[in-house]
Amino acid sequence: MKSIGIFLTAAWFMLAGLSLAHAEPITIALFGAAFAATTAGAVVTYLIGAGIAYGVSLLSQALFGEQEQAAQTQGVKLTVQMGDDKPMSFTAGTTATSGKRKYIGAWGKDGKTPNAYLTDVVEIGNIPAPGQPAFWVVDQKVTVLWGETPVEQGYPVLEFRKDGKDYLWFKYYDGTQTAADTFLLAKFSTDPDRPYKSTMIGRGCPYFIATARLNQELFPNQPTYLCEAPVTAWYDVRKDSSAGGSGAHRWDNRATWEPSDNPVVLIYNIIRGVYYGTEWIYGGQNLPAFRLPASNWMVAANECDRLIPLAGGGSEKQFRCGTEINCDMVPLDVIDKLKKACNGRIAEVGGVFKMLVGAPGAAVYSFSDDDILVTKGQNFTPFPGLDATYNGIEATYPEPLEKWATKDAPARYSTDLESADGNRRLASGVTFEAVPFPVQVQRLMKLLIEEDRRFRVHSFYLPPDAWTLEPNDVVSWTSVRNGYSNKKFLVVRIDGERSFNQLVVLKEIDPSDYDWSTDEQVPVSVGPVGPIVNPSHPMFGWQALPATLDDGSGPRRPTIEVFYAGDQDGVDRIRVEVYQKDTGNLWFDGEMPYDAPLDEQYSTKLIAVFAPNTDYLVRGIFVSNIGKNFTWSGLIDVTTPNVLLGAGDIYLPGMVDGVLSRLNGKLEWIGQSLRFASEARQKAEALLAEAGAQSFEDRKEITATVGNFTASFTDTITVIASETAAMALRVTELTAQVNDPVTGLGALATITDTLSVSVSTIDGELTAVTNRVSVNEARVGNFYANGIIRFEQVATQAGALSTAGFSVAASGIGAPSQAAMFMSAIAGGLSEIGFTADSVYMVAPGAKRRPFIFSGGTLFLDDVRVNTLAALSATLGAVDISSAVIGSLIVGTSNLGIDSVSQSDVSPTVNLNPGSGQINYDRALNILASNRSLMQLNIDLSYNYNASGGSPSITVTNLTTGVVVLSKTFGPFGSGAARIIDTLFFLGQNSIGSNTYRIAQSPGGTAGLTDVRNVKLTSLWWNR
Repeated sequence: MKSIGIFLTAAWFMLAGLSLAHAEPITIALFGAAFAATTAGAVVTYLIGAGIAYGVSLLSQALFGEQEQAAQTQGVKLTVQMGDDKPMSFTAGTTATSGKRKYIGAWGKDGKTPNAYLTDVVEIGNIPAPGQPAFWVVDQKVTVLWGETPVEQGYPVLEFRKDGKDYLWFKYYDGTQTAADTFLLAKFSTDPDRPYKSTMIGRGCPYFIATARLNQELFPNQPTYLCEAPVTAWYDVRKDSSAGGSGAHRWDNRATWEPSDNPVVLIYNIIRGVYYGTEWIYGGQNLPAFRLPASNWMVAANECDRLIPLAGGGSEKQFRCGTEINCDMVPLDVIDKLKKACNGRIAEVGGVFKMLVGAPGAAVYSFSDDDILVTKGQNFTPFPGLDATYNGIEATYPEPLEKWATKDAPARYSTDLESADGNRRLASGVTFEAVPFPVQVQRLMKLLIEEDRRFRVHSFYLPPDAWTLEPNDVVSWTSVRNGYSNKKFLVVRIDGERSFNQLVVLKEIDPSDYDWSTDEQVPVSVGPVGPIVNPSHPMFGWQALPATLDDGSGPRRPTIEVFYAGDQDGVDRIRVEVYQKDTGNLWFDGEMPYDAPLDEQYSTKLIAVFAPNTDYLVRGIFVSNIGKNFTWSGLIDVTTPNVLLGAGDIYLPGMVDGVLSRLNGKLEWIGQSLRFASEARQKAEALLAEAGAQSFEDRKEITATVGNFTASFTDTITVIASETAAMALRVTELTAQVNDPVTGLGALATITDTLSVSVSTIDGELTAVTNRVSVNEARVGNFYANGIIRFEQVATQAGALSTAGFSVAASGIGAPSQAAMFMSAIAGGLSEIGFTADSVYMVAPGAKRRPFIFSGGTLFLDDVRVNTLAALSATLGAVDISSAVIGSLIVGTSNLGIDSVSQSDVSPTVNLNPGSGQINYDRALNILASNRSLMQLNIDLSYNYNASGGSPSITVTNLTTGVVVLSKTFGPFGSGAARIIDTLFFLGQNSIGSNTYRIAQSPGGTAGLTDVRNVKLTSLWWNR
């Protein structure tokens, strides 16, 4: 095998140096003719030839290519580059890059911290990349809130939003920008050392701006960024209607291109050349389209886009790719990476490039042993040497879920193949640098190893009729000598002689190598990524129990008492959340100071409004001002005590039970309407059975039937009279129905109108009854709907009752639904109207935005006029009440006049004697309940200060309880006259009975003797 390699090496060097005319065409396309004529050009030609000589299998080509590309292999760039000596680059397909830093600077203040913001400007390529990128920050993939309104530095990041404050922002420019970023100009254009200039536009260069706010917990070190770039747009010949495709793509108009990660599309663009406008960037130069036949490249691209099912459901495209291309990379090496992404083969025939992806097609040429020229040399390689034999394959690829780090794919080994190879494991290693898709890597590995096991390689001469064959064609060979019957071979190479005899190199193939089943897919485990956080501080000692808020009369409100451990370092506050258990809605969220210095359990009652006898879920967390990592406690079930808002209920005793009883009776009554017609007929038959009864009946019936469809109409009038009763009955029925033999479903629509009148004598008492009942019914399968209207009037010698009902109902999925309205009137009694529905509303045509809505037991009204209001509990905004009896009132803002309160104690207006220093006035007020007084202090203070001025103050102390209930300072005032007129409200914090309040007034400076200091103290309270 080594001697063959030496021979091929020497032969290719000799052929490469013969003349420019034999220079390899793809080298000329990608590097220029001058390069191809040099020794370096000869080396490239040799490498391609050696690849054909050695790489008859895809696996051997992949391994050979990796050896040649080892110096250029880079994977995903995970560290930002700096400096202008770096080559141009661009992203192709689905990939990520840390890019090249173009600017960095600090600015701004956060509180008193200077330079609290760090802004990083990073270029990710040198051709436009429209779209929306994704980002990794340090080791965490983050969520940029593109839907929110941006600030000047960009869009906030969800994972770096803490307590409602943002600490990180991103802004992205896709390379089509025409002006420098205004934010960067505003912050750094005046920097004395490194000014950001208006010429720093970055035309054609996509870049992002990352701004981080200083936070030692979130950013212990300078943050690093990795950008998952938008998939770049490429020309796709399949979408060019002018080139035989279908669509608006045009080679000379980048604006018509679309994003693509199809490896064939990318290879096509590289061969023809990558341009920005008219400026050449990379790859071939001015390569005409006819040298890449559209029909061939369309087939290859479509094979890449073919959908492959996944084991977990769904599907993905068969072959995709993603890589970052530096413009100093050898284009042939990049093409080899992209070929590896789709197990593709490229052939050059007469300067025309063709590509094969996926299973080779049908045979285009067939021959037998008799067609082979026996006068020419032949060669047969039944299997390679041990050093070129593989029975297993291992591979690596960039894993997006692990921050694009290189990851080992699940290896593929075969005990059968190892046994066939002398119980040896001969594994090959392949790097799929441009394939960040784990399941695709598994498919590529399977094909490589199975295709590589097709060992047989033949080389011989075929007659001139084989001159039409091209590399990557499939031929069929029937050979008695080798035991072949229409065996398929791939044309690896073909060379013609002057005699037109064709030297071919053939490799056996098996289409089954390209098959894939979801059963062959192996799960891929992804290692943990993300920031490493300090261990959390649990909520020690947490407990929640039902409790009450008490006053002098005992329990007044239900609440919850929470318990927590003391002596916890670094804790400043406790945050408590309470949720409704049945709905999960947040009911309470508040913080309380952590004043718990001892190593024992503390508790606090929550000051909040809780419903009585209600299930809640309570949790708590310690809060720190220094950013410690705390965790929430578990949720604890608590049922609040059944402490009602007042002594009585909202409804009068028995009122609700009475209404529900009457409603149930009405619902049963209107439900009987569904069978009213049949029951009325039974009553008529019973009356007819009486002795001496006479009757007459008039009946009409019409029926039409076609196939399974039937429509009918019946109208029956019956009159009956006997010695005790008389009755007239009319029943009209409309029916339409079908039984569908295909679906097995039946459909039925009926309308039944029943008119019934009767008079009778029962135990000597006359009774008259009328009924008008209309029932509409519709049914399809299990779905059923009805509408009922019923009027019933009953009169006897003792009284009369009139009832009307309207009902609609539907069922079939979920709970049945019904809405109904009832009206009734009874002689000598009360009339009533009742409704039952999930929601009731009324809308005035002139005020459609202010409807009356009753839903879920709650009445919603926009404008209410009430003369007398009785309420157990009310939360009121602005209310104009003429008369009210209120059990418990919660008022956001109160401005009550003295005369509006039924009980008060008022002191006279007192003029405190003028003079210097503090002046006291004591006043005793009689208050009938403890801690319920609202104090009102009216003051009129006048001063005449000397040059130093002053700041007067007033203090009110409850001498009975020893509590200072008011302390207020005014001013300061300058020299001369000063006057203060004010009304102050405060709580008296009183005991029951007489309380003495001392009003102490101080001028707060030297004032003249003309001072007037009038004060008036009033105590207000509510008698509960």
